Amino acid sequence: MRYKKAPILEAVLEFRWSPAIPLEELASTISLPVYEGFEKPKPRYQINATLDVDADELIQERERLGFEVQTRDGLERVFLEKQKFVFIQSAPYDRWEQFAPKALALLDPTIKKLDVETFERVGVRFLNRIDAPNTKPNGIKFSDYVKLEVKGPNHGEGNVREFQLRIVRPTKKEGLSYALVMAAVPSPLPEHSGIILDIDVFTNLSHTADRTELEATLDVMQAEKNAIFELCLTDRARDLFGGIEE
Repeated sequence: MRYKKAPILEAVLEFRWSPAIPLEELASTISLPVYEGFEKPKPRYQINATLDVDADELIQERERLGFEVQTRDGLERVFLEKQKFVFIQSAPYDRWEQFAPKALALLDPTIKKLDVETFERVGVRFLNRIDAPNTKPNGIKFSDYVKLEVKGPNHGEGNVREFQLRIVRPTKKEGLSYALVMAAVPSPLPEHSGIILDIDVFTNLSHTADRTELEATLDVMQAEKNAIFELCLTDRARDLFGGIEE
């Protein structure tokens, strides 16, 4: 099932490994011919901040993690770091049958060059935003759009204005878990309110980097992601997506 106006902001595939790979090897890998359609690589850093109370000083340390490349239109990005490969497709997202093969076509020569045979974690993540009409002074009732009762202590009147929820639990599929973040956010559309549905389905066990087995696992993870998404929605939310494509 595919909605005509799916609320997908980003689709992400992530693959992690161990041990860490030196930056020099990452630099030569990100220069492979498969990355010719991307712009010049940019460095990726992690900033670690520590507060020295005695000296009343904030100490910042910058660690180089790897590289980032993106297409000229900015719709596709790759993070190649010491311990992971991430492929990100920003909206507009088309379909899984195009997205996953595109990511794997980049992943295959990358892990071959880096001699990665096993992944510690594989993740399929989709970030969605539902933009619901909001023209009433008291705002929208979130449970009209997502199957979640958000009430809080009964010491006020009107609808809840903001909320944030995070759930992490195993799925019914062996070795797979999911993380779900649901939250109220501003909408870029006038007289609308936004609801984030951020769904990450990931492996709990190590997984071979074999292409055939990886494709099969990703398809299962995608199906789990879709099932979780549908279980979160009401029919009123589905009405916002323009119907289902034939």
